[in-house]
Amino acid sequence: MKKYHFKPYDESKAPHTFLVQAETILRMRGKEYGHFLDLFNNTSQRMSMALGKEVSPYDVARLMIELKLSRLDQGEYKEDTIIDLINYAALLGSIKSHMEVTKDKSIGSIDINEIMNRTPGV
Repeated sequence: MKKYHFKPYDESKAPHTFLVQAETILRMRGKEYGHFLDLFNNTSQRMSMALGKEVSPYDVARLMIELKLSRLDQGEYKEDTIIDLINYAALLGSIKSHMEVTKDKSIGSIDINEIMNRTPGV
């Protein structure tokens, strides 16, 4: 797994710094693992098979957020957990947005190229 190198946490780190770091990591992971919609759709199908009940891509993102929160509950603060939380929350919002646009719980039928080439705010 590739490590990312950012300035270690200190009290002077501004909130927007976490957002910049999160965006950097999100882009790196996209290059490494592919488009998040494909990944979350695949993961939801696998979880659905494992559990014997439907798990949506939205559910997967929510569960990943819960995992990260659980890690914070376990003790030592780790900055990368905060970055992961920011990214999973952003992915959760995007997944929900795509579900609303398609009026479908499944995101597998979405045209990924159309989404990636869409102008923000349009």
